[in-house]
Amino acid sequence: MVFARFRRIAEKSQVALHEQYKALTGQIPLMYALMFINVFCLAMVTYGDVPVWLSLSVPATLSVIIVVRGFLWTARKRTVPSPSKMRRHLAGTIVMSAVLSAAFGAWGLFLLNEVATDRITSVALYVFVGSISCCYCLQSLPVAGRFVLLFGAAPVTLCLLTSSDVYLIGIGVTFLIIAAVIVRTLATSQSAFSKLLISRSEMSALVAALRQSEDHYRYSVDLNPQMPWISDAAGAILELSPKWEAVTGMPTADALGSGWTGAVHPADLPPVLDLWHRTTSAPDASAVDVRYRLRDRSGVYRWHRARAQPRRGEDGTILKWYGTLEDIDDQVKAENALRESEERYRLASRATNDIIWDCSLEQDRIDWSEAAFDVLGYAETRTGTSRSWWVDHIHADDQKRVVDNLASLEDVHFNQWVEQFRFRAADGRYLNLVARGYVVRNKDGKPIRLLGSLHDVTAQLQYEAKLKWSASHDALTGLPNRAMFAERLDEALDDARRQGQCVGLIVLDVDRFKTINDTLGHHAGDAVLHDVAAKLSKRLPVGATLARLGGDEFAIILPGLTPEQARQETVDTIMGSLTGSLLHDGRHIDVSLSAGGALAFRDGLDAEELHKCADLALYAAKSEGPGQIRGFTPAMREAVDMEKAMLTKARAALTNDHIIPFYQPKVNLRTGALEGFEALLRIHDQQQGLQPPGAIRAAFEDADLAVRLTDRMLDCIMADMVAWRDQGLAFGRIAFNGAPGDFRRGDFVDRILGRMHKLGLPASLLELEVTETVFVGQLSDRVHNCLETLAAAGVTIALDDFGTGYASLTHLQQFPVHTIKIDRSFVSRLNAAETGDAAIVGAVIDLAKNLGITTVAEGIETAAQAAHLMVKGCDVGQGFLFGRPMARSQIAPILAKWDAPGMIGLCAGSDWADMLRSSMGMHNSGPLSFSESGR
Repeated sequence: MVFARFRRIAEKSQVALHEQYKALTGQIPLMYALMFINVFCLAMVTYGDVPVWLSLSVPATLSVIIVVRGFLWTARKRTVPSPSKMRRHLAGTIVMSAVLSAAFGAWGLFLLNEVATDRITSVALYVFVGSISCCYCLQSLPVAGRFVLLFGAAPVTLCLLTSSDVYLIGIGVTFLIIAAVIVRTLATSQSAFSKLLISRSEMSALVAALRQSEDHYRYSVDLNPQMPWISDAAGAILELSPKWEAVTGMPTADALGSGWTGAVHPADLPPVLDLWHRTTSAPDASAVDVRYRLRDRSGVYRWHRARAQPRRGEDGTILKWYGTLEDIDDQVKAENALRESEERYRLASRATNDIIWDCSLEQDRIDWSEAAFDVLGYAETRTGTSRSWWVDHIHADDQKRVVDNLASLEDVHFNQWVEQFRFRAADGRYLNLVARGYVVRNKDGKPIRLLGSLHDVTAQLQYEAKLKWSASHDALTGLPNRAMFAERLDEALDDARRQGQCVGLIVLDVDRFKTINDTLGHHAGDAVLHDVAAKLSKRLPVGATLARLGGDEFAIILPGLTPEQARQETVDTIMGSLTGSLLHDGRHIDVSLSAGGALAFRDGLDAEELHKCADLALYAAKSEGPGQIRGFTPAMREAVDMEKAMLTKARAALTNDHIIPFYQPKVNLRTGALEGFEALLRIHDQQQGLQPPGAIRAAFEDADLAVRLTDRMLDCIMADMVAWRDQGLAFGRIAFNGAPGDFRRGDFVDRILGRMHKLGLPASLLELEVTETVFVGQLSDRVHNCLETLAAAGVTIALDDFGTGYASLTHLQQFPVHTIKIDRSFVSRLNAAETGDAAIVGAVIDLAKNLGITTVAEGIETAAQAAHLMVKGCDVGQGFLFGRPMARSQIAPILAKWDAPGMIGLCAGSDWADMLRSSMGMHNSGPLSFSESGR
């Protein structure tokens, strides 16, 4: 009967049927979800206590049915079926509710009979709770809800009431009371829902009438270009013109509430919402007027204007908002175009540092743009000035020219005015301004107005001046650079030709500048150059030009000299006190200059030739030592050409592997044993044959070539040592000469020891010979560290040409010297007539003995020289007497047949034999012989 009542209502009103169906599409999926959870939990609770078909098969079957039904009703939420289908779905739901609740209840009864006593309460509770949960979800279909209680909850409740356990009976009574409450609730819900459906059915006619009235209203609205809208007091849109969808493409229904915001431009949305929220939240709000962009049907954003007024109740509170939305895109674009044009003009004037001005010639008034205050700094420019004020601030040297040019505008042929002048700013600085103006004339052609701009070019002119200075000057010293030097030299030569005078050119450079840079760093080098430039500048004669040509090279142009003037006096004046010491970072740096000079037109006819002559003179000065000054002579060209030829020859020899070592024996003067060899450089020239190192003498002064020559010699020497070692030959110690350039680089030790380690050669097989000059100067610290490292590794250090250089006895103690080589110049004069050299040699040998240093005499060519050195106690001899320098191919035979007693026998027939016997306590006659023991 109840169901029939609902059916009659549903048949009377399609709206009521739709509402009932819509409610169930939300409730029934929830019901099936709760039922699935109850079945699952109940199966888990009883698992293991009841037969498998009760704990697994039955719940599995129920779960499948529940899941399928749940998915079906979930899918129905997305569709709107016909009324007949709705009725079939409702009827099917009632039947399915009865079937599933009966199955669920029956399953519960079976479980109650099978489970242990302590599980009965849990099973009953799960069945009852599951039933009333489903019943609650079926409030919109009360008949189905009652079936669930009847077939699901009732059997379990009756089972509990009929048990003999008082506790279970009490639970059954509780379930019964709850069931009664649920039934009463369903009855109340049924009555309320019936009234609701009846009310909605009765109102359908009224809704239709209202819809018709609304249609009339909308037709009238469509004729209005504005879109009316209504919102509640909180700002949620209630009604909106149908034109909304036509304009934006968004359904009007979707725009209600806050849906309209989806069409607003993302950049405009936050401020619009903020304004709308503040307006609707204010009790005293009166109106709102806002612009924003809306997206139209094509996806293009157009500007719209929204305006609204509130409607208030009798108590003054806002009831609704009534407003309109109007398309103003064309208007906004026109406004923006005007604004952008003005902004472009303003930005252009700012970007170009321009001041816009308007001068009324009739009113004697100038109006200025805001940029005038920013650039000039005068507050008067904000209110306007007179022409006289403007003229008074122009630099005095520019005033007359500017005023005269302005007066020329009276000529009708000139309508544009361009002028550059200096203008005094408020801070006292003079700015360089470029004025550009256009003349406005009256009908008679008389100028009445000037319009134009002022452009500040001060920074530009300063930058151009700086660029011009940088292009012609050295950044470090501030002196003219090579480019300006060339211009000044050409000018001086031209003037000298016209006036019959001469031009002197002095080229200077800093001695040992590369060493200063390498050892003390570039900061020290820069300090030296700056100091030299300052001192030279103070000593320049009037009219002379000092320039830095690059690196450590300077040049001085001395114009206006007469042929009778002495160049040397001028040079001495300039370089008088430049040699000295510079204090940098707490360290004294010894600084000296070398200079070379040339005189036009005697030495050179043009600038290029004159410069070359001065360079040659400088080169000659440097070759004679630091601090030297030389003037050009024709012979210097020959010397330079010869030196260039030597350098070319050295490079070619290195490239073609023509650098080879020759070995000269070194003999123990006591035993005649072979101590080793000295490796001497030779050049194997295919045209000129074998040449000594003097053929490339200049190469040893070149830092790069000197290192390359040393590396080549080391490679050859060590390759020969490996070959002799592999042949089982005892070749002793091999000595080679190190050049000063080797010590300028920090890798000399690695270059030596690295090669020996790679080839498996002990360092004790090598001897490094250095001259006394490496011990003095800026490299002394580096040389000391290098020699200490090599000596510690086992390399013997020999001081070559002792007595001819700059070394002192202090150096013998400070540096790790193992051997002193007595220069051949002393050995060659060892005879009875010249006892001075003999005394020197004897003193050197005695000194070496006292210091524990071995002595080697080089250049021994006669038996007499050898005998004298033996008497003095010299340890080792070297010279043609024992053997000339030999190619490596000759060394193996020499080593194989070396006759130590025979070497000593070379001296046996000399006139010194008796003296030797006497000095050694040998009174018997016969051939002179020596034991193998020490000296």
